[in-house]
Amino acid sequence: MDKEKKPEFVVTDRRKFTVEGEPRQDAPLEAQQDPTPRPEPVAQKTAAAVPPPTQPKQDSAPTTAPIAIQETGYNGESERTQFGGQKMEFIHLLDMLVQTAMMYAGAMETGVERRVDIVGLRQMIDLIGVLEQKTKGNLTEQEQSILTNTVFQLRMTYMEIVNMIDRQAMSKVPGAPGAPRK
Repeated sequence: MDKEKKPEFVVTDRRKFTVEGEPRQDAPLEAQQDPTPRPEPVAQKTAAAVPPPTQPKQDSAPTTAPIAIQETGYNGESERTQFGGQKMEFIHLLDMLVQTAMMYAGAMETGVERRVDIVGLRQMIDLIGVLEQKTKGNLTEQEQSILTNTVFQLRMTYMEIVNMIDRQAMSKVPGAPGAPRK
């Protein structure tokens, strides 16, 4: 009753080179061109003065003829014009992070009772601080100035909230100055 178990899958090594960078003798041959016709690309642009990918003839010099380049991938400009949006910039990212921080600080109307999330505020300030460190030297002077001032203002807001919470806690402690007497 010993039946050999057939493998559920087969591993085929398709690497063309060895670890040393030498071509492998048992490497698979290049796949032949697929004879099925391909659909024409939707949008094409013509690149001027780009040599075509052809072999130069021995009798003549290589020619430079324009070739068609297929436009692929995401095109933010066309998406924005199609949906009426604006160009996204660093300042918009910073604004989104600051709005979230201010919501945690209780400074924005959220539809319910305003609450302070001191941990969330601290995390947003730290996140913006990381952004400041990681973008150092890659921002314009205006962007760097706005980022530096924003981080400073958020840290001051955080300190004001922490001090206010501390004062409230101290006022509820019996025997503390300003605490209600029984």
